[in-house]
Amino acid sequence: MNGGEDVQAVAEALTRLGERKLTWPMLCERAGVDHVISDPLWRALGFPDVPPDEPAYTEDDLRALRIAVEGLQKLDGDERDQALELIVRETRTVSGYLARIAETEVDALAELHRLGLRERVRAETLEKGVERSPLGWLIMYVLRRRLDEAIKRRGSTEIGAEPLLVVGFIDLVDFSRTSTGLDAAEFGRVLGRFEALAWDEITEADGRLIKLIGDEAMFAAPGAGTAAHIALTLIDAFTDHVVLPRLRIGLAAGPAITRDGDYFGQVVHLAARLVDIAEPGTIVVTEELVKTAAADGLHAAALGPRSVPGFPEPLSLFRVTRTEEGRQC
Repeated sequence: MNGGEDVQAVAEALTRLGERKLTWPMLCERAGVDHVISDPLWRALGFPDVPPDEPAYTEDDLRALRIAVEGLQKLDGDERDQALELIVRETRTVSGYLARIAETEVDALAELHRLGLRERVRAETLEKGVERSPLGWLIMYVLRRRLDEAIKRRGSTEIGAEPLLVVGFIDLVDFSRTSTGLDAAEFGRVLGRFEALAWDEITEADGRLIKLIGDEAMFAAPGAGTAAHIALTLIDAFTDHVVLPRLRIGLAAGPAITRDGDYFGQVVHLAARLVDIAEPGTIVVTEELVKTAAADGLHAAALGPRSVPGFPEPLSLFRVTRTEEGRQC
């Protein structure tokens, strides 16, 4: 892509959004949707308002709006407001994740082309548009796989119940200082290696990587033993790494609130606080988690009562290891 004209041509070839002939008032009128509903939805997609006389929208935009609000007209009062809030939140969450996927694919397409990979896929995607191409199928395949996993996982929990799980926070110790001398490429490789190791080890042990936040990661596991073994495996993998700094990890167990693929609640807050207490190369847990892990062959050394920000009373904390150090869980 050598210029703006080429960029526009590639964007149109990939997306096939169609002719932009509708203004926002025209689109809303044809969809039969009031602006009090349509405006928040458009902003939830992550796009700014467009002047009302500018033809910036297509038939696909019209179809998307109709699908998004289907059935909303049957509701009124508080029920309608709650439904609209749900739809807007769904739109905001899905669009936020898809924005990252879009950025990832733009980078990947360019790099794969440079390496001479997936040339047939690239050519067919440009010829047919992403929706009808092997690339589109591949993206939808991953979504179908993730839906399958999420439905089965959520199906094992009573609807509306707060799942009982173990939450872990992982921190690359002193990463800001150790990364100061790295150039952009080296910095990206280090973070990429951290993400890859965290993703692989957590997934392999039947845990779930919830999110990556720079040099930190949050994961969830169905039990204390699983979470502790994930944490110990990660600690071992990073201890003697030639580039990556050491890790420290905090684990907490309890009920969590799930929303839009993320977890919230006291257990999450506690795990985030415990990682700040942990020394480099160690895992800090609460007494409740130590008791839960009794049958998993792990060991713990008592750290004594510690003040934890956000909790009124000192908490009995422990350092988990695979050695005979400390008392057996």
